[in-house]
Amino acid sequence: MARAPSSTLHTAFVRCVALLLLVPISAAALVPYPSNMDALVATVEDAIDESLAGLEMSSETGDAPVFIAPQGRHDANWLVEHVLAQRLLERGFTIVSDSTQVGQESMRFSFRILDMGITAQSGLRGAEADRQTRATLALRLNRESDHIVYWQDEVTRLRADRIPKKQLEILQHSTYKFAQTDVEEQSWSKFVEPIVVSTVLGGLIYLFFSNR
Repeated sequence: MARAPSSTLHTAFVRCVALLLLVPISAAALVPYPSNMDALVATVEDAIDESLAGLEMSSETGDAPVFIAPQGRHDANWLVEHVLAQRLLERGFTIVSDSTQVGQESMRFSFRILDMGITAQSGLRGAEADRQTRATLALRLNRESDHIVYWQDEVTRLRADRIPKKQLEILQHSTYKFAQTDVEEQSWSKFVEPIVVSTVLGGLIYLFFSNR
């Protein structure tokens, strides 16, 4: 039986070792935490799903095309509009994307972003931070012709998770400010200042009564 050359065996051995070494490195390189944008999308989806659960299609609104109209300026209007359109289509609504196609019988689904953002709190010790994603939306459905409000709602959703402090910058979004983390980091001064104030007040009270 012919034996494989030693150089071939050596090459095969090196490749096997390299593959074994690359597997844990590749797994560690993947970030197992949702980015800020992913967390915000999930929060908006939760808010809209909860709100639309109370929207019932009637004979007056079921067949009418719907035009989604943001109220107020916000950098995340496109995000809410996209999720709204997707959810309304899933519920059987016909979406009109061009305002020129809006007729008298069309329905206007307006929304306003009242609040949206991400905060993270990190303690004095520990390698993790508590991240909270929030979204508050005001939603309304009315007809273009008579402006009668058929349905409206205001909903707030919060999502919380814990992430390593070293991942805060990696999970940020450089383009959209609303997807950047507002870090509330505790410092020793927050604990020291009350103690100092209490000590000074205690000393003044002691001097006041001792001099009487």
